[in-house]
Order: sequence, then structure tokens, then C-alpha cells
Amino acid sequence: MANFPPSAVIVGRSLAGFMHGLVLKRHETNVTILEQEPAATRSSHNAGIGFGPQVEELLREYCDVAGVEGYYAPAVKTRLAFRKRENFKEINVVRHLTSWVLLYRILRANFDGFASSTIPNPPPPQEMMEMLIHFMFIDATTGKEPSLTADLLIGADGINSIIRELVLPSKTPTCSPKNEYSGYIAWRGTVPETSVSASTRQYFSNRTCANILPRSSIITYTIPSDGVVTDDNDSSHASPRQRLINFVWCLPLPSDSPTIDVRSPNRHNQKTPPKHHPVPTGLIQPQIWNQQKTPIMLNLMAEPFAELISTCDITLVLLTKVNDTVCPNTASFHNGKVFLVGVALVA
Repeated sequence: MANFPPSAVIVGRSLAGFMHGLVLKRHETNVTILEQEPAATRSSHNAGIGFGPQVEELLREYCDVAGVEGYYAPAVKTRLAFRKRENFKEINVVRHLTSWVLLYRILRANFDGFASSTIPNPPPPQEMMEMLIHFMFIDATTGKEPSLTADLLIGADGINSIIRELVLPSKTPTCSPKNEYSGYIAWRGTVPETSVSASTRQYFSNRTCANILPRSSIITYTIPSDGVVTDDNDSSHASPRQRLINFVWCLPLPSDSPTIDVRSPNRHNQKTPPKHHPVPTGLIQPQIWNQQKTPIMLNLMAEPFAELISTCDITLVLLTKVNDTVCPNTASFHNGKVFLVGVALVA
């Protein structure tokens, strides 16, 4: 049996952070999670995420959840479309998908009893120490930098990881500079299954789909809803009447393109510099999205994809730059006292 440390500090309130925190906590480690984002919870960013057997095993062993199958949308195959040819090929690759924020809320509820519309009645916290601290690096009251001591430090603080920068400075040859733009942007959005035609709904149902286009591609997958399920006859987040079709549309774009700066100047009186991506839903200038989904562009797509893109409302769309981070083939540093996990390790 592995030896678990008496105490641990996890930097980053991410999926990877909560997964590691739950495992440590269940083995009687005192866990503190540090988070610099002041909001009480995280935005969904309209993101889907894989729900593989390892995730299911972790939820069953470390979380108080019933009916794990209700928390993901099953897939049976992967369907490929090539430009207008919507049934170009099917391959036997199965990827079950879930909602990023749905998985986040399950993990969070089991870590510190956080209630949400997804988990309105979280399990009671166990009788052991767990803390979630909003960490602003300098205490606003005293003006001093706070300090913590622990037996283990886990960096789960994303692509701009401070912990990675400490153990692997940007000048390290085997680790590329943090937040390095790859040359691609990704439009992301969700459309309720009930908002598209029956034929389009059937096309995307229970499949991961991809449309290969000239110099771009669209990936789609069905994900569960992340809110509370109110229909007694449709009690699962992953039931057909509760699901969303999630798309990711990747296109090449120079880093100095005006499209990169898409935040509406009428919201919060500011624009978004490239380093602050993603631009959240509700803050994108409508004309930018309309310029993207022109009739000429839609006419290049297979019909189900064109309907999906044209149906998606601007309030459900976000834009993000695709960044690359490549670290050495190790996640452990300082004799196993420091670990990098999740996107802090590789993105």
C-alpha cells in the first residue's frame, strides 16, 4: 500500500486538483487547495471532457455518487465527414463524454460539501481537515505574503502554472515557454439537442463526430446538461431531452489578427488581450461570430455541422487560443515532494 503524506497543498482548483485532493483526503491526508480566482465556483466554458474507465473508477471509489452512467453521454463509434460528405467514414473508436462543469461539481461536492444546481444535496464532509482557500499571493489585510508548510506540493494550476515555472523555468530547453500560442484558435459552443432538426440530432447522437474542412476542422460530441434535472420522467443529466451538442471549431489564425481581440468593448469597458483567453460566453462581439459563420463558410461543411453552427446563439459561444506546453517526461520533482498534474504538466 502506498504511503500517503500527513499533509498536502494543491495549487489550483481544477479537475486534476480535486481528483488528487479527494484521493489524498480519503487516505487521511490533510489537504489544502489554494485558488487565486475569487469566484466561489468555476465557469463551465461550454467544455466537454472525456469520461473514460479511470474517471468512472475514481468516482465510484472516492465519491458518493449513484448511477455514474447518468453523468456521461455514451458513444458507440466515431463518425468522420469530409467537407460536404457527411458519411465519409465510421471508425470503431468509442469516447464517452461528459460536461466539464458537471464533473467539477461532483468532485467539488465530495471534497468540501459544495452545493450547486447539479448536486443540491452534497454528501456531508468527513471528519478530517480539508480547506479551500482563495489565495491572492499577497494578503490584502497585512500586505504580507502568506506561507504554508506541507509534506507534498501538487501543481494543478493550469497552462500558466506558477509551480511549473518554479521547478522548470521557461529557459529550460526541455520545457517550452508558458502560454505559447500554437497558431490556432478554437470556437467552442453548445446547442441543446432539442434545438436542431430530428435528422441532425440523430446524426450526432451517441457518436463523436468530426468534419474535415479546408485548413480547419470541427469536432462535435454530445454531453450531459450540468444543471439540476427537473423532469421526473427524465431524471438523468445524460437523457436525450437534457443533453447538449458540444462543438470545437479549430482554425489557423496569426497571433496579431484582430479576431483574437474579440471582447465587446461595451461589456466591462475593456477588451481582452490575447493572453487572457478564453473569452467567456456573453462577452464576444456578435459581429465577429457572424463574420465567422458566413454562408460561404457554412456551405463548405457537411449539412449537420452547418445546421449546428448556424443554430448556436452568440451567448453560448466562447473563443480560446490553443496553446502548447511541453514538459520533460516526468511529473515528479524534489525527491517526490513536488508534482505537476493536468494541464500544468502538459497541454
